[in-house]
Amino acid sequence: MVHSWDQRTQLSRDLIRFMVTSSADHTWHVLGQTCHEYWPDIAQLLRPPQHVSYEQLSIPAYPLSAQSLQSAGIWRGALARVADASAAMHMAAERVVPASAESAVVLYVHGGAYTSGSARQYREVHARMARATRLPVIGFSYRLAPAAQYPVQLYDAYCAYAHVRSMGYEDAQIVLAGDSAGGNLVLALWQLVRMPARALVLLSPRVDVTSARQSWSTFAGVDVLRAYAPDDSRSSIWQLLGHGTDERARQLLADPFVAPVNADLHGLPPTLVQAGSAEVMLDDIREFVRRARRQRADVELQLFDDMFHVFQAALPGTRNLAAAWDAIGAFCSQ
Repeated sequence: MVHSWDQRTQLSRDLIRFMVTSSADHTWHVLGQTCHEYWPDIAQLLRPPQHVSYEQLSIPAYPLSAQSLQSAGIWRGALARVADASAAMHMAAERVVPASAESAVVLYVHGGAYTSGSARQYREVHARMARATRLPVIGFSYRLAPAAQYPVQLYDAYCAYAHVRSMGYEDAQIVLAGDSAGGNLVLALWQLVRMPARALVLLSPRVDVTSARQSWSTFAGVDVLRAYAPDDSRSSIWQLLGHGTDERARQLLADPFVAPVNADLHGLPPTLVQAGSAEVMLDDIREFVRRARRQRADVELQLFDDMFHVFQAALPGTRNLAAAWDAIGAFCSQ
């Protein structure tokens, strides 16, 4: 146990690590999927009742704008093909509304390494975001790898954004938020549409995909994640991209939609980045913030001592949990 952790924090880390690692091991796959499925109910039981309401949504396909296609870089052709093939799509989504809601909205993109997760599994995180920000939160179940490879997920995120706009929200009323791979997809979506959002909130965002920086080894024994080799066909990034040749792999892994650390971030809306000081992605996140600030982006980095990857989704009572959500609420109310 890390010296600053109490038993609840240790339990949270162990449960999340189990759910993450079980997805990669066939022996524990069924049990791991069961944990993912019932995590919202477990979290619900372990916290006091809160006043939020839930509404199921269905998000249809939306045509890509010419501007978005122009911004899609190497994904332009593939993205157009995905849109054409998805005309009959209806994507499951959920809106969580706090008791007292303001006239803005959070579009939340769940994490899960692009291979797991859904709006239902993230219901408790959506509720925490709604209570912290006093804003309605819309989460959606984008298609997952390996059944759906990139840029399917980017198109699904675009449709979720277009749907929020169709509900009457202007760009300046929309907060884009996400954790881990969801943070990656938030940054990819922003690059695609270049919209003047109210804010971005990124929780332990996956901003690089090479596992190359020092923190991946320094915190391997503490964090819920472990390093992976991008050229390993069992890795989530391989399942997402299906690299192909070595030259093609290098191009994909460095692409700014896949690795936002390499993105042009001029014009990025006010952005809050939260991370644990003991997570394997720490150096990636710090480098992203450094490069963003060098491009004059307004990015605030909040580090929480000894905390692991996406601790904001951990069990109630976990160390630093309340402070992190209070900070998110304060940032979004500015």
